[in-house]
Amino acid sequence: MTVVGTTFDLVVAANRLPVDRVVDADGVRGWQRSPGGLVTAMEPVMAGREAAWVGWAGEPGTPPEPFREKGVYLHPVGLSPTEIQEYYEGFSNDTLWPIFHDVIVPAAFHRNWWNTYRRVNDRFAQAVVAVAAPGATVWVHDYQLQLVPAMVRAIRPDVRIGWFNHIPFPPVELFSQLPWRRALIEGLLGADFLGFQRTADAENFLRSCRRLLSMTTKGDTVTFTPPGEDPSTSRTVRASAVPISVDFRGLDELPAHPRSSPARRRSVPRWATRGSSCWASTGSTTPRGSGTG
Repeated sequence: MTVVGTTFDLVVAANRLPVDRVVDADGVRGWQRSPGGLVTAMEPVMAGREAAWVGWAGEPGTPPEPFREKGVYLHPVGLSPTEIQEYYEGFSNDTLWPIFHDVIVPAAFHRNWWNTYRRVNDRFAQAVVAVAAPGATVWVHDYQLQLVPAMVRAIRPDVRIGWFNHIPFPPVELFSQLPWRRALIEGLLGADFLGFQRTADAENFLRSCRRLLSMTTKGDTVTFTPPGEDPSTSRTVRASAVPISVDFRGLDELPAHPRSSPARRRSVPRWATRGSSCWASTGSTTPRGSGTG
């Protein structure tokens, strides 16, 4: 079912939509749920809620019109064959992926890949703001969309923005190898909350803010003045490790016993919804091909 002109209080943005194109035995084209970990992790968050998911549909060229699949509003973003090669296979998986994984293979650096990454991130941001209701919560996922938080905030300062990284965040010594490190950090700091898999990842990010951009950090927060703006407009962004695949139901009622585990003591972050929410990770450790998102 094609849907036009609809906005939502919760908007998820990820590289891929949560569905894959399929063709049945009669040659009829349709959609089926993707097997990826992110899709599984987001199900309890989106269940029973009017929400939108922005992502690539998995095929090059003009994207399908927005549609609903099993009650979820899906807003496809189009990518050309060149953009798939340069934004996804190139900058995301041949530049960022090695740096974020201790340079397990040499990283490749190409300015045209970076320019395409910026252009595609802007396209995602434009799609997000098109479906975000006033005061909406926007939840951006993973390393492919690190510029989206700041791009969305520049257009829609009324929304709340979170970003979660489903892979490690590198030590400053590795992150500093990226020629575009400043732009990536400033892109992420458009968010209100940055979620990481591990405490070490959050600390690596905060250390990069201090050492590479001379920003002030305190605890798990960083004070940030957007480029070209007066210091009086500075914002405080929280960067923290959060529970992985925690069932949010009833978590806030658990006793905060000193000997209880950190995951059980921690309250689920409240920035995302007025009720409880669930932070989850795919636990991804290998690059995902363009066909699987």
